[in-house]
Amino acid sequence: MQHTQFVHVLWMLIAIGLEVAANVFIKLSDGFRRLTVGVLGIGCILLSVTALSQAIRGIDLSVAYALWGGAGIVLTALAAFVLFKQKLTGSGWTGVGLVVAGIALLRLA
Repeated sequence: MQHTQFVHVLWMLIAIGLEVAANVFIKLSDGFRRLTVGVLGIGCILLSVTALSQAIRGIDLSVAYALWGGAGIVLTALAAFVLFKQKLTGSGWTGVGLVVAGIALLRLA
């Protein structure tokens, strides 16, 4: 992997991590009753979009956006399971699998 390609992938990973963090903070904010935590969530999503803007300098927009959104969905579902004991149904996990398959197909296209 070339250095510049590595940098774009790194920006993508940062964007995904910040998106998941934003979702967790928004959940922890309890409907913004805990304002500081809610503001942290908003800050994370703003930083996530900023990191995504750097990633798309070297990754096709369609692939980057699908990866960002899809990985965010999958990792947020896992975070919800681990942190909040929220469980998906079988059809929910099937949906997550379809998201992953869609990202893989888009990447191959």
